[in-house]
Amino acid sequence: MGPQGRERPWVLLLLLLSPVLAAAAARPSFVLVLADDLGFGDLGSYGHPSSATPHLDRL
Repeated sequence: MGPQGRERPWVLLLLLLSPVLAAAAARPSFVLVLADDLGFGDLGSYGHPSSATPHLDRL
């Protein structure tokens, strides 16, 4: 099998998978935050005086 013969299956696979990859990118993403012993008053967005949580506040 020559060099072109080895490339043909990869090109075919790429062409077949491109719609699947494009559809997967369009799905919404989500973030799951799991914390132990965290109350609503422990976050800066809920007024905790000494806890700065700017990244969680933006979520």
